[in-house]
Amino acid sequence: MKAYIDAIGLQANGLEGWFASQPILKKEKAYQNKPLTKYSPLFLPANERRRVTNTIKLALRTAEETQFNALSNQKIPTLFACVDGDTEISVKMIDAVLMDDPLISPIHFHNSVHNAPAGYWMMGQKNTQAASSISAGKYQIATLFIEGMSQLLEPASKILLVAYDLPIDPKIENINVTCQPFAFGLILSQQQSQQSIASIETRITSKTIQTNITPSWFGENRAATFLPLLMRLAQNKKGQMAFPLSKTQDTEIKISPC
Repeated sequence: MKAYIDAIGLQANGLEGWFASQPILKKEKAYQNKPLTKYSPLFLPANERRRVTNTIKLALRTAEETQFNALSNQKIPTLFACVDGDTEISVKMIDAVLMDDPLISPIHFHNSVHNAPAGYWMMGQKNTQAASSISAGKYQIATLFIEGMSQLLEPASKILLVAYDLPIDPKIENINVTCQPFAFGLILSQQQSQQSIASIETRITSKTIQTNITPSWFGENRAATFLPLLMRLAQNKKGQMAFPLSKTQDTEIKISPC
């Protein structure tokens, strides 16, 4: 499958914004782990803005930046991808259930579903196109691109992809994963245009031996495994990586600047 990248968004500790992060991505400046600045999704009504969690904010700020960089307000389908979901909300709900008088906040219950960020985005943008949310563990990146590119069926079709992951809430026991917040967004188009940044191709292959080339800046954040290809895009260079799709297969992703 082949598509074209029309816009990119990037939100992570020390990488706040695709264009602002160019010196680091091009290796002209050393990376520094700086927390993301505060963010409020102003496109949402005030009541909804008060309800969004850190996980939802990371997804929304990435989607908003990606759409802004596309220089277009076109309403297009979206695909959000997060491995663990909102673990902060999960912990609050578990704590509530374990109380002598269990009482779960309706807002927490509302935000606990995996597609809550996509719902807030579509509602805030008044977008009636299709919206999907996936979680595929270590197969996340491969699944994201196969699912996203398979939706580009019509010649003029586009889709917004947003991949985001945050650290697991420390109250969850038996989880020892080093992770820093990281998210990226892409707008993919079925057709090449003057706006196209690069072409992107996916191909399912047999399992290969992988060499870890992802910077360790974000620990085991699954979304951050795509960072080497983002760096190649910033450097205006070709890139190719294989991401696990199953125990026996990989998805090979190749990018080429336009």
